[in-house]
Amino acid sequence: MKKNILVLLLLASLGIVSCSKDYLETAPTSSVTEADLFKTLTGAQTLLEGIHRFGYASGNEHDRFGHKSIDYALDCLGEDFYSTERGYGWFVAWYQYLVHRNVNAGNCLYPWDFYYDIINNANILLANIDNITVFESEIPRRNNIKAQALVYRALSHYQLVQMYADRYNWITKSNTQLGIPIRLTPTQEPLARATVEEVYAQIKIDLTDAIALLNGNTASRLNISHIHLNTANAIAARVALTTGDWDNAVTYARAARTGTSLEVNYNYGFNKASTEWIWGAVLIDEQQTTYRSFFSHIDPVFQGYATLGNHKLISTVVFDFMSATDTRKEAFKTTAGKPRVGWKFTGGGKMTNDYLYIKAGEMYLIEAEAEARRGGIADAQNVLFTLINKRDPAYVKTTLTGDGLIGHILMHRRADLWGEGQRFFDIKRLNIALDRRDLGHNSALWNAASYFEPGDKNFVFLIPQQEIDSNPLMVQNPL
Repeated sequence: MKKNILVLLLLASLGIVSCSKDYLETAPTSSVTEADLFKTLTGAQTLLEGIHRFGYASGNEHDRFGHKSIDYALDCLGEDFYSTERGYGWFVAWYQYLVHRNVNAGNCLYPWDFYYDIINNANILLANIDNITVFESEIPRRNNIKAQALVYRALSHYQLVQMYADRYNWITKSNTQLGIPIRLTPTQEPLARATVEEVYAQIKIDLTDAIALLNGNTASRLNISHIHLNTANAIAARVALTTGDWDNAVTYARAARTGTSLEVNYNYGFNKASTEWIWGAVLIDEQQTTYRSFFSHIDPVFQGYATLGNHKLISTVVFDFMSATDTRKEAFKTTAGKPRVGWKFTGGGKMTNDYLYIKAGEMYLIEAEAEARRGGIADAQNVLFTLINKRDPAYVKTTLTGDGLIGHILMHRRADLWGEGQRFFDIKRLNIALDRRDLGHNSALWNAASYFEPGDKNFVFLIPQQEIDSNPLMVQNPL
């Protein structure tokens, strides 16, 4: 957590993609000061742009490219997203449950550093934004910048607590287990781990405050890379679902999908921002990083790592669940002799493609699950039909109820969110087993990670050794 304000400014203004520790520690931090930066809203906006850019910036390693590399790694920890070969070896150790259980692994540290860097820079914004003198006409823009910083801080704490702590138990509502340090000021002093309950309480405060600032705000959204009201509501919906807050999950999910429309052509490649996208990153040619990119690892025609022997497949259970008329099933084809290869994300051989972070389809699924769990059976059936009828024109509205309905929704969730980084978190929040057996996996590749019981310690990332060494207040997770 030694990175500073300068690196994000450089990322915003120059497009620098290196995230090496040497560079960050030797950069001349005196060249930009907080006092200079926060003289105007333009300076604050520059730092915010740096945070946006950092979200898809690439490091020296080819498996570190911001939010989407972490989404990719998390899906590798599930049972529906996998390769049949080692290829060049990228993400294989994630799939084998070796990376996040190795305190010295650089990729065990990467998500920790990545999200705390975002938190630190969001805190710099939040510590200074209200002190910028503005005209009354500029107040909406100032509130907009502040709200985006709050959402970034909330999202980062949310991602971290799901990875580096035990699950939130939404059944007992007892969550005194160790979570992560909550950072609310732009300082680097050692902090002890807060409880999981305390972390989620702060996440909800930040999101509530952000939504209040964004609701009715007249500042325009510059592009889909920027956070706006729908984005804040979407992340709040995820948090509510994780914590078993069904009423708010429904409310936030409905608000998040307001003004969106579902894809008419599901198989366009999810490579350009569309009306179904709630939040994503718009990349330009100067910012694409070729092999160090999401599409290099997942696109079957990119001529990246996927086509060099590491195609990503969908599990047989999800593939077989989708009907013959389901357009989502068309996204999985036999390719290079391999069955069920994912074509969901493809730029058709183009190097520059946009990154999807959150789409409206997920909000329908959150709403349907939350409705079913709170007893709104008819509403759950209806909202699910609205979504799936767009994916599968022959879909007949389900008459399932109870656990059968919830199971049906969860299977559609696995089908619709394949490759979007949600399955591992679902395994944790649902407190279910990871079982890769008989799903089409190459058993010679998965090492020992074929089956883990619900709540297994392997579902919890270890605290990186660098953090243990530098923070005397830090407590390690069970080894």
